[in-house]
Amino acid sequence: MNRICTFLIAAVVAAAPLSASAQDRDGRGDREPGRDRSEQTRPAARQISVSEAQGIAESRARGATFVGYVGTRGGQYVFRFDRDGQLFDIAVPMTGR
Repeated sequence: MNRICTFLIAAVVAAAPLSASAQDRDGRGDREPGRDRSEQTRPAARQISVSEAQGIAESRARGATFVGYVGTRGGQYVFRFDRDGQLFDIAVPMTGR
């Protein structure tokens, strides 16, 4: 009787991981119906800091003098520069692209 109980417990423990892996293999897993797998595995776009964006803007300004940070506009950081008395703005997307 003791051996039978031991075998039954071992069978239950051994079968549990198999049923969980079968669910993952069948392609449904925990995904929502109708969604493509690439949509779920794509990480969210990383937002860069203002100082990182300022460095990008300064490299685009090609030697112009940095005047200041204007703020954000439409998902972009905006910086003001001066070259030979002319002010111009450089916008850097918050994603850094």
